[in-house]
Amino acid sequence: MATKEDVADLKNIMLSIDSKVTNFSSRLDSVEKNLTELISDVKSEVGQVKSDLSITNTEVQQLRQDHNELERGVGHLESQFNCLETEKLELLKLDIDKKLTSLKECQVLLEKHDRKYNVLIYGVEQKPNEIIWEVIDNLFVKDLGIEKFKADSFPIANAHRIPAKAPVEGTKRPDAIIVRFMHYDDKQCIMAQAYKLAKKRIRIVDDLPVIMKEARNDLAKIAYNIRTKEKLQTRIRARGVHLVLETRLNARDVWNVRKDISCV
Repeated sequence: MATKEDVADLKNIMLSIDSKVTNFSSRLDSVEKNLTELISDVKSEVGQVKSDLSITNTEVQQLRQDHNELERGVGHLESQFNCLETEKLELLKLDIDKKLTSLKECQVLLEKHDRKYNVLIYGVEQKPNEIIWEVIDNLFVKDLGIEKFKADSFPIANAHRIPAKAPVEGTKRPDAIIVRFMHYDDKQCIMAQAYKLAKKRIRIVDDLPVIMKEARNDLAKIAYNIRTKEKLQTRIRARGVHLVLETRLNARDVWNVRKDISCV
């Protein structure tokens, strides 16, 4: 049977255990509190990180959008710049072409003016050791019907045959004669009588720049076909830098433009 001392010891042991349990429970509560606070802090920091990350993602998307818009803007500006450059180049080219055409036209007109006192005579029989002045005088008086004293009154600056290019064998034609008059009115007097040579296979025409001569030769071929096939009268006139082929039915009819060739 337990004694009072034993009971007292047991009671003391139980009190000691209870005190330790209370102390342990208090520590557990403190640890739980600390853990709760730590978890709460972690959750709060995680939430802040998520918020910051969301803001960062939004900013990144905005930056990407701004970058894309900037690229589109740059592309549009480049396109506009290229269009402007192309337009400028085209305008510059048109301006240069216009100026070149104007220069060519001026050059042709100057050369045409320099030759305005000249006539070219084709088809006049060519003889060895001929005297060109006698050939011209004979043409003016006998073929054109100009009175001798008037023909002698024409002061002529120069006259000579123009050597033709190497002819095809058997097709040698007389070399053309170029005559330069001192006075334009004298030249026009000769030109006004040139129609009398139509049946003699002799032609008297204005001396023109080479490019206009080539155009006139082309029109002459067309004119021949028109006279042959359509039975129309033809004439070729120089207007500025243009060669114009005109036709009419007869002397009572008006001249109509059939073909116009620009020589620039």
